Amino acid sequence: MRPSSPLGRAIRMSGPWVVSSPTDLSPGDHVCWPFHDHEDLVAGARAYLAEGLDQDERVAYVSDRPPRELRHELDGVPDLDEHLDRGGLLLVPFDALPATSPSVRPSAELPVLAAMSAEALEVGYRGLRMFANGSVRAQDPAQRAEQVRYEHLLDRFCLAHPVTMLCAYDSGLLGDAAVAELACVHRLARGEWSSFHLSAATHADVALAGAVDTLSAAYLVTAMERIGVPAPGEVLRLDTSGLEFIDHRALLALDQYAARRRAVVVLQSAPSIVQRLMKLVPLRALRWEETP
Repeated sequence: MRPSSPLGRAIRMSGPWVVSSPTDLSPGDHVCWPFHDHEDLVAGARAYLAEGLDQDERVAYVSDRPPRELRHELDGVPDLDEHLDRGGLLLVPFDALPATSPSVRPSAELPVLAAMSAEALEVGYRGLRMFANGSVRAQDPAQRAEQVRYEHLLDRFCLAHPVTMLCAYDSGLLGDAAVAELACVHRLARGEWSSFHLSAATHADVALAGAVDTLSAAYLVTAMERIGVPAPGEVLRLDTSGLEFIDHRALLALDQYAARRRAVVVLQSAPSIVQRLMKLVPLRALRWEETP
């Protein structure tokens, strides 16, 4: 059953971003993995990390628990101690990362991830695969806003590096609304938490997929503001080839948001129904164009 979420509404029952398994993933994938309880978390971590080891990737298990507990949670992974001894499996407590302090933005960890990815390649691994339980970083609303921006940056990072990232969040601890805020800026997500997804794109600045109606438009604007797009005065190219529905009020909300930032948002590859709607709605800062 689809989880209830203020971003999801009842517009659609599934999306191209929905996954049900922590396996069958590859470099470039960035997955939001809400979990129900500790056993659910551990089961996902074992399967995900074991697949990476089997594919000759260096894998890292990141959590707020000490390494000894993380090692215990991975009991049953084939050749676990051998992988630990060889450095193929890393157990990383959050307090070893720069953003442990609330005063440090999570994005400060991107250079660390870049170095880890480069080192994995240098010593002969095919890439880097990380499983991170970020629940403790998303409890406070202000910290969660920073975490949303970081997740978008991770989405871009995974596209540009041989990195697979699974970000676990405790749905019981955080609640559906908070999980939805985080899920909608991942390329992939476990379950349908949001009717729309904003993700990094290869041929545009950002991609918008799914459905946006009057009720979810405010959540889309909030997500865009948190990830910092469009920057003031910027021309933002938004890939909307995966946009299946948007109503006129949502278009107006997006237009007003862009106008407040003195920016222009260009909808690339907008479906024909969206193009027709844009001709009927008075817009100041929204345009559309075909992808070259």
